Amino acid sequence: MTVDKPVAISQEHIDSWKQKYKDVFKLTAADGKTGYCRKPNRDEVSYAMTLITGDPLAYHETILKATWLGGDEDILQDKSYLYGLGAQLDKLLEAKKVDVEKL
Repeated sequence: MTVDKPVAISQEHIDSWKQKYKDVFKLTAADGKTGYCRKPNRDEVSYAMTLITGDPLAYHETILKATWLGGDEDILQDKSYLYGLGAQLDKLLEAKKVDVEKL
């Protein structure tokens, strides 16, 4: 029986992802495990938002899985990492500040 070893993420991987997706983020857990994801697109965010009322964690899990590029799969599989990411995943959704003024 062979055990597949995870592929180490190189700078070449990161450069390729940045060229393809522009925004790439590194997730680093307290135990040193790392993962990489990209900025979600509108459809991914829209779908994930439909899950918030039924299961708020499903929103974060959906965003993480949809944008995952690589790294330690434990971050995807072990829910304790998802709990730790929580609001951190909202950093993937950079929003521009917009002022609204009644005229």
